[in-house]
Amino acid sequence: MNVPTLDERLPRGPHGLTRAEVAQSQRGRLYVAMLDAIAERGYHPVTVADLVARAKVSRRTFYELFDSKESCFAAGFETIVEILRLRLTDAIKAAAPQDWRQLVRTSLTAYLDVLVDDPAIARAVHVEALIAGPELAGYRRRMMSVFADRMRAAHDLAVQSGQLTGPLPDDVFDFLIGGLDDRIRDCLQTRGPAALPELEPTLSFIALTLLGAPPHSAA
Repeated sequence: MNVPTLDERLPRGPHGLTRAEVAQSQRGRLYVAMLDAIAERGYHPVTVADLVARAKVSRRTFYELFDSKESCFAAGFETIVEILRLRLTDAIKAAAPQDWRQLVRTSLTAYLDVLVDDPAIARAVHVEALIAGPELAGYRRRMMSVFADRMRAAHDLAVQSGQLTGPLPDDVFDFLIGGLDDRIRDCLQTRGPAALPELEPTLSFIALTLLGAPPHSAA
């Protein structure tokens, strides 16, 4: 899948891009505008006028690409999900964790790093997506499932190596991801995104414990 970055910009002057490439760049600019705007003002106060002014595109162009503010946010969220998935995959490949506990910690560290690197993404995923309304609930669940899949992979590794027995009910992973989401959101709203890395030891302990690690090995 060709995933546009969230900070694409059209080059100045004659650029020789195809119409499809121009549209992709305009979409990327509108995604950035949406994230920046809701990070500053919250989801509901943001208008289409805000977005086109920030992205430096015309209102007509906006409506050629999206039906509404909601569809722009949904499309941007889809891109965020894919970026998070790729970043997690790259981090895990780079770390090449051999132990399932290490895989849990590596996944959590990589995810928190993404949120610290782009606080607008952090706020969109963990705060504003809850406020935006039920039409975006499915996109948020998909994002949560990306991380749940990493936790399942870690548990499967432990079962395959004989360190744990399984399988675990899906409710365990839902509970785990919901708890992590709650702690991240609380940190964003009370201490800010820069404090997110401080959560890793506690989040790792919680994750390892829920996945079945013996108490001494989860610490």
